[in-house]
Amino acid sequence: MRQPNGRSFTAVLLTAFVIGCCAVIAQSQRKEQKLDPGVLADTPVVPEMVVDSDGTLHFGPRTIPPPALESTEAGRSYTRQMRQRAQTSAARGGLASARILEGNPAPVAAGRSKETALKLYPVVEESQKIAGVGVTIYSPKAIPPKNRNKVLMEFEMDAEAIAVASLGQLKVIKVNYRGGGPSIPGNEDIVAVYRELLKTHNPRSIGMFGASGGCTLAQTTILWLPAQKLPLPGAVGLGTCSGGSNPGDARFTMDGLDAGLSTAFSGRLPHGGRDATARKPGEPPATALDGEIPKGYPPAFLLSGTRDMCLSQSVLLHRKLRNAGVDADLNVFEGMWHFFWEDPGLPESREAMTALAAFFNRRLQ
Repeated sequence: MRQPNGRSFTAVLLTAFVIGCCAVIAQSQRKEQKLDPGVLADTPVVPEMVVDSDGTLHFGPRTIPPPALESTEAGRSYTRQMRQRAQTSAARGGLASARILEGNPAPVAAGRSKETALKLYPVVEESQKIAGVGVTIYSPKAIPPKNRNKVLMEFEMDAEAIAVASLGQLKVIKVNYRGGGPSIPGNEDIVAVYRELLKTHNPRSIGMFGASGGCTLAQTTILWLPAQKLPLPGAVGLGTCSGGSNPGDARFTMDGLDAGLSTAFSGRLPHGGRDATARKPGEPPATALDGEIPKGYPPAFLLSGTRDMCLSQSVLLHRKLRNAGVDADLNVFEGMWHFFWEDPGLPESREAMTALAAFFNRRLQ
């Protein structure tokens, strides 16, 4: 074997020594950095976000393009909402900002939810009280004979009630419940209206549906009806039940991507704990995932989107219903955010509400 000369051997030893010293120094620096609490203390809770005018999100080190498989209208709506959230955050000293790309102006604002829905879906609107509870009734101008004995109860959103009334040719009673969200007074108002409707309608001819907090009220009310000695309705629509008290995976992974619920813009983490307020025996469950599924639970239509922070709640509730033997249909729309059908002008919104209306027409007797 050939032996190196003295000079080259010395050079090899010197090079090895230098490399070894550098490795020791680098390792020492890494240990110091890892152990330095100041490094972690200065790290932001959520990263800075920049929203481009084409809907691209720069979320810390991540660049997330807008969904490629949603409609053009949905892309514009999503971008507009995300930019509005970013601008509001920036004005309040938050971590988000919005910027205009050359040749790609910011999308203009759309009309209000109810106003737009009334233009797209012709209905007759009437305000009154049922059992002392304020309601808004939306009906098609002419109800077909097969639907004259059917009625729907909606909780939360006028646009949803208007669309289903028009597309399904059904009378929809929007219950303007107390509390402004899931609460026992809300459950009580819904039960009061339902009890009154049972005087003139077969329970299998009555449907219930709602979105977000209204979805939670629909689910918890149905679970509460056996305790009220009342029959269950004929069908239920569960549109992305609010899930802050049931922190599923999507509650965190979609924060910053959900145009409806994201808190990352404000520098806050999403709510991640169970409600501290426990319900007493005989009271309705607090969340959509609480409580046992009663025998005879009606067929269910569940609705959510892939960027919805409440997607986990919909997936888990669907599985819970299926495991209880319920005929449950889960519908998840690509690229859509929490409560996306609040914007009635989207093709996805029309498709979702058309499917929901058809579901009630099939299931109600």
